[in-house]
Amino acid sequence: GKDDKPTAVNAPSPASSPSNQSEQKPDESPENQEFKVGETIQMGDYKLTVNEVKKSSGGDFDKPKDGMEFVIVKVTIENAGKEKISYNPFDFKMANSQGQITDQTFTTIDSSTHLNSGELAPGGKVSGTIPFEQPKGDNKLQLQYQPNFWSDKTIKVNLQ
Repeated sequence: GKDDKPTAVNAPSPASSPSNQSEQKPDESPENQEFKVGETIQMGDYKLTVNEVKKSSGGDFDKPKDGMEFVIVKVTIENAGKEKISYNPFDFKMANSQGQITDQTFTTIDSSTHLNSGELAPGGKVSGTIPFEQPKGDNKLQLQYQPNFWSDKTIKVNLQ
């Protein structure tokens, strides 16, 4: 449909929340919303899609720590602007239910598909995987994307 901008799902409507003293509209900018796997989120010239999330217990020589599993996130980044943009797997972090926010982990699992760093020309796009190590079965994982020049903005994607 026309209305395929993602919006916050169960935001209370102003009418149903009398305790809401301020009359301002909820902030609709992407950094204040939480998105889902499969949604394409645009902020500035960046378009981010989290394509899929896989869990892995590793291979013979490359295993996560006890009680942990690898969480491998496939992302696509597109340049919707008119200038080059840069991308880097370290722009991504993952938050878990214990409140830990970590960078990617180093693993040979899926290494052929890992997202590298680089630049995208206008209209360009890149896909790749980013591995994280997280507690097994954690169902509150959230990918956080913050390209280095947006010091104050983060796109958050819930991975469940």
